[in-house]
Amino acid sequence: MEVGKVIEDSLKKRGIRRDCDVSQLSLATEKLTSVPDLSRFHFLRTLWLNNNKIRELSCRSINCCLTELYLQNNNIKSVSGALSHLTCLQILFLHNNWIRGLEDTMHELRRMQQLQNATFFLNPISHELGYRHHVIHRLPSLQILDGKEVKPAERKTSFQIYSQDRHRVLQSVAFGRHQS
Repeated sequence: MEVGKVIEDSLKKRGIRRDCDVSQLSLATEKLTSVPDLSRFHFLRTLWLNNNKIRELSCRSINCCLTELYLQNNNIKSVSGALSHLTCLQILFLHNNWIRGLEDTMHELRRMQQLQNATFFLNPISHELGYRHHVIHRLPSLQILDGKEVKPAERKTSFQIYSQDRHRVLQSVAFGRHQS
């Protein structure tokens, strides 16, 4: 089925006639192979694109004020160049895809300072050494990672691992030592 028809059918089912009334849109399980142009939905806040066949991720046509994005269970290999403008995201589900390159992925998501809940499990990146601590360090606003609460001890360890120089300076200041 054509993507435009899928969108129109979804809106019709919900009784929505105007684009400005669309705050949520479900395009889950529609066999989509790419992200459709959604630029007409200026007030879109929640988007379900899960359980499709999306390989290449291009979300440039999605409103930057989106707060929830569900992309789990697709065939996505990379998020590079696709999500950085979505700075208002609070929930991002990307589990069960084929995403590789932990550093590149975290670089893409670095501007998401409101991101509280994210999933990356069942992706190659989740098997990289130090994965959880790396994600916690790079996405400090996260409260839940892969369905598991981020604990204060994990934050502290992540900071110690990935900010070693800064950690040493803070330790020396805390204990009154002078750095030479």
